[in-house]
Amino acid sequence: MDVREYYENQYNEEVRLFRDNANMVEYLTTVHFLDKYLPPNSRILDACAGPGVYAFYLAEKGHKVIAGDLTPAHVNAMKANPKAGMLADIRLNNALDMSSFADNGFDVVLCMGALYHLMDADDRRKCVAECLRVAKVGGLVMFAYIHRNASFISLFARGFGDGAVRKQIMETGMFEPFYGMDFGEIDELFGDFAVEQIAHAGVDGLRYTNRPTT
Repeated sequence: MDVREYYENQYNEEVRLFRDNANMVEYLTTVHFLDKYLPPNSRILDACAGPGVYAFYLAEKGHKVIAGDLTPAHVNAMKANPKAGMLADIRLNNALDMSSFADNGFDVVLCMGALYHLMDADDRRKCVAECLRVAKVGGLVMFAYIHRNASFISLFARGFGDGAVRKQIMETGMFEPFYGMDFGEIDELFGDFAVEQIAHAGVDGLRYTNRPTT
């Protein structure tokens, strides 16, 4: 399944984080860590901005934010937002090829979406490499990813998918257009790069059981 088609026609990302209290956990946790670690007045690339929830939040905090996304609908939503003028730029962006950006250009790079959808291990490494390339030496890069155990809990709580689907998720991590990482996989991925991990936060898992059932 094409990621762009999914977000263009099947899923409304604009309302996801505020749809219910379970999703608000993700938003509030992410904002907590953004506020905790981002230096004041940072130059930020939000490489997978979606409709711009975090990009606009950070711009309001005084950061200079360039926001991009792979999905045209998300880019158009950001451009149509009354706060669009607060962003330094809004553009289509593919986290696998950010050659339009120079090396060492950003104090902070946010990649909170691409790893959700990259099924191929080489693509995941390429994504990380690109984000690190455009970040300044000593800068901050934040990644989001899906844990396959959390995905299993989510589908089980919602009664979605038969046993074969759940078995597939646990064995391969794939439930298109999404990919969930196994225990230790994220550490193995970043072990290929000279990075220092300063925090590792979980926002999924048991929060899914708190979703409304109707």
